[in-house]
Amino acid sequence: VSLLPILVSTVLEYADVPPESLTRQTNPGLDLNLNSYDMMSILGRLESDLGVHFDERELRNLATLGDLDDYIRSQLRH
Repeated sequence: VSLLPILVSTVLEYADVPPESLTRQTNPGLDLNLNSYDMMSILGRLESDLGVHFDERELRNLATLGDLDDYIRSQLRH
């Protein structure tokens, strides 16, 4: 089950873009010009809402919303 709708909803609180422009390929930093503070706020919100923990070393590998979706789903399986 994809968490993309949850990710899109959370990202839209920080980016003023049409929801349909957010896809698995969207890179929040490059495509939406979100800064590191915005990204940490989004990740903190997702940790709180979904009960997952982001390993700081793993975050470097999460470039797109699809990467983030896959990572969170793998965390929820454990």
